[in-house]
Amino acid sequence: MKLPEAFDAHPAYLSVWIVTFWLCIVPEIVLSAVLRSGKTAQKSDKGSKLIVIGAANLAMIVGFGVVIAFPGLSIHNHWKVLFDAGISIWLSGTLFRFYSMRTLGRFFTYDVAVSTGQHVVEQGPYRWIRHPSYLGSLVAYVGVGMTLTNWLALFLPALCLGLAYAYRIVIEERALLEGLGAPYREYMRRTWRLIPFAF
Repeated sequence: MKLPEAFDAHPAYLSVWIVTFWLCIVPEIVLSAVLRSGKTAQKSDKGSKLIVIGAANLAMIVGFGVVIAFPGLSIHNHWKVLFDAGISIWLSGTLFRFYSMRTLGRFFTYDVAVSTGQHVVEQGPYRWIRHPSYLGSLVAYVGVGMTLTNWLALFLPALCLGLAYAYRIVIEERALLEGLGAPYREYMRRTWRLIPFAF
């Protein structure tokens, strides 16, 4: 069985990958248990939370599965540079996600819900994009793909998660329009979903 280049014969790189994984995943596990919508919130999740969690796990499985199934597509030249860049991007995306969550404050929940007294937040990254925490996750998963040092695995983890977010964004924006009304509709007109000037 062929593992990613960095894991195969380089235990130090494997250790870096494992530490990065836990640094990124443990806060998510803790926060998902803490940041849930209250009893008075208007909930409209429609299963999107479970879909995103499933996609995040599937992304890892698919990434490693591709590496094992297609060893001929492993990146041998300059794999250390790719791995190092991947770790940096993974951590940067995760930090941007947590920053976005902190900016949204008490209105951030892991399930789609509109809280009592919620208003449109336009500080920080929300000034330009409506779902910066999702962008952070996608960037992080691009980094994950890079650490796998396989041409086919480069963007597959982010693609898996992106498909789940595509569904989630539709559900979330519909709920916010219903819950916040005209202010959110106006906010949508002057912002982008994920990437300024593109999408």
